[in-house]
Amino acid sequence: MNFSRNLLFLSALAGNLVLGIQASAQEMRPVLTTASAQAIVRGCQSFAAAKGWRLNIAVYDQGKNLMAFLRMDGSQLGSIDIAQWKANAAAAFPRSTKGAADSSRDFPAIGHAPNIAIFEGGEAIFSESGHHIGGVGVSGARGSEDAECARAGIEASGLHHERPSGG
Repeated sequence: MNFSRNLLFLSALAGNLVLGIQASAQEMRPVLTTASAQAIVRGCQSFAAAKGWRLNIAVYDQGKNLMAFLRMDGSQLGSIDIAQWKANAAAAFPRSTKGAADSSRDFPAIGHAPNIAIFEGGEAIFSESGHHIGGVGVSGARGSEDAECARAGIEASGLHHERPSGG
């Protein structure tokens, strides 16, 4: 009985040591939280309301999962999908959708990728440490206005739309 108990203890100890070594090799990265995603939406909404714009706002994490969405009163129904496509593109690639559009001149096939928008209004989201953690997409105004609103929302949350220097 003692032998079995000791063997079980030693097996558990060895397993914990192995798992502990593996766990320490894991890279720790910042992630987009629900609170930050909602802060981005609130920042966008405030900015848009002050300008009289009625927009759709989507925030995705880096895994391209929808974290927050708002359809402002009176915004265009057709812009719902477009906001999500812009957010998806900005979450997938660490650049604005305008940057992706500029790049598409050399690689036009990107414009045919499903659920990816390559026109202005999507902005990548970066943490303070410079990690790409998601994207926000805004649709319903002119592309440049959508992008301006997306950047305002990101800034209102305390995150960045460009990789901070040193990140």
